[in-house]
Amino acid sequence: TQQVCFRNLVARNQVAGMVEEKMPLPFIVVNTDANSVIQCDMSRDRTDVMFDFSMPFEINDDNTILKRMGMGKTNMGVLQQMLPEDLLEYSQRHGMLDDILSPVKP
Repeated sequence: TQQVCFRNLVARNQVAGMVEEKMPLPFIVVNTDANSVIQCDMSRDRTDVMFDFSMPFEINDDNTILKRMGMGKTNMGVLQQMLPEDLLEYSQRHGMLDDILSPVKP
């Protein structure tokens, strides 16, 4: 799924007019209640960041967000280009592609 998301993101970033809206990788998104108090401390070299939340929070990585944006879907033709034949057959046989294949339109 991650490779499908990355491939779709690259395609999105290459679309004309998207120059200012490119999404760099990796990234995380942190969600919490609007009334939560958040304290954020960052090291001088910006390699370490520490958050302290007054309420529960949720952290989502880039792959989760890209899936929520609809970038976790593809078709069999693309998968045939991405995966070795044996791996593709194994994945099909064991139902591992069900979540990433776009529904076939009639």
